[in-house]
Amino acid sequence: MDKQITQDWKDWIELNVSRGCDKNGIYKILLDEGFNPIDIEKEMGHVPQMDVTTIVNPLKTEQRTEFTEDFHFEKNSIYIPNAQKLDTELAEFYTLPNFLNSEECDQVTELIKKKLRPSTIAADGEADESYRTSRTCDLGEFSDPLIADIDRRICALLGIHPSYSEITQGQYYKTDEEFKVHTDFFEGPAFEEHARERGQRTFTFMVYLNDVESGGETEFIRLKQTIKPKKGMAIIWNSLNEDGSNNYNTLHQAHPVRSGVKSIITKWFRTKGQGPMFTKEPNEYIPNYTQVGFKKEKLDGQLFEKILKFYTSNQENNKPEFVEGGFVEIEETGEYGSDVIELPDELRKEIHNSLKPQLEAWSKTELIPTFVYGIRVYKKGSVLISHRDRLKTHIISAIINVDQEVEEEWPIIIDDNYYRKHQVFLNPGEIVFYESARLIHGRPLPLKGNKFANIFCHFMPVNMEKG
Repeated sequence: MDKQITQDWKDWIELNVSRGCDKNGIYKILLDEGFNPIDIEKEMGHVPQMDVTTIVNPLKTEQRTEFTEDFHFEKNSIYIPNAQKLDTELAEFYTLPNFLNSEECDQVTELIKKKLRPSTIAADGEADESYRTSRTCDLGEFSDPLIADIDRRICALLGIHPSYSEITQGQYYKTDEEFKVHTDFFEGPAFEEHARERGQRTFTFMVYLNDVESGGETEFIRLKQTIKPKKGMAIIWNSLNEDGSNNYNTLHQAHPVRSGVKSIITKWFRTKGQGPMFTKEPNEYIPNYTQVGFKKEKLDGQLFEKILKFYTSNQENNKPEFVEGGFVEIEETGEYGSDVIELPDELRKEIHNSLKPQLEAWSKTELIPTFVYGIRVYKKGSVLISHRDRLKTHIISAIINVDQEVEEEWPIIIDDNYYRKHQVFLNPGEIVFYESARLIHGRPLPLKGNKFANIFCHFMPVNMEKG
């Protein structure tokens, strides 16, 4: 069966034809993508008046390394970068160091202390007030950008739609305060009251906001795990078994604080929400190779001089760049937003050879070169729509800044492996290493300036290539 021209490709054809791009070039791109010539001609209303084998594909780069093995993942499952999963069949349980940084922890603790109320429990009959003696703050009621961002990050990290979550709560324990043995799921009348409409509790995401002087451990009795509070660390567990039944192995307690205070946040997830529960793209199941996911460096000086010399002497050889999916455009007009200056194979190879050992040291994995694109020159008003790179071949990558004429700095905005957003600024001769298939990145703010020239260099791990 022939490959079908999907609506995304139809939109791409319409966009590039409206921009005045060469129709033969568009035709060749579609042909090389594996579409039937008859379908292409019908969709474009165009038949090349020349031998199609002589048409140059505008996207053509150096010959790629073929990737022949599909990437396998379980869609309705949890993958948490940097987390350690407990090796047990009793429960799904993770620890994640450094989810929040020290400054974030301190800011959240100050917010918690502003609006505390006595903590409560959902119990059958009359509650024992000594069972849970901490105080609680409903952080979701604050219109605070940090809390909103932490909420977003927790949902994104688990890959669960926010509609399945409860508001984030803060808990604050003083000396001798505790929460005795309990589970997070609802039972009996408490289920009817709290879970009949929204569903049972599934995942709990809890973050320690300080190092407790003494005491305050979280003990999971049946899992034989006692967690000492560590500032910024998250613990995550599923209160249900695979069949949806309550998992009593998640029974746990917050031991009394012996000295000092203990501050935490907790976010619970339910079995009911709007639309699919699990939201991650296939790319987000790629194992992370570094803790943060990106790193800024400087390019070898001699190589940069060689690139700059080539760029300076070949600026008149730039051509309109055809970017699949229309990811680069001038926001105000919808016109194509970049030109490309093709690099000679020798220079491409030199760039790959120079960056390969550096990226291998950074990612701690052996790499295969896949692509070095030409020099992309963004135009005034351009945006690069936020995206993740190709799942199969663009796993570990680098961006080299070659040249820029800007009125103000133009950042690449990238999520790290904790889903925290960053703005990365590059000057000519600087590079950023990044896990490009995993991490969403882009330049969504329009370029204020005349041009911004980059080279993109991509690799894939050796262990992803099928023998």
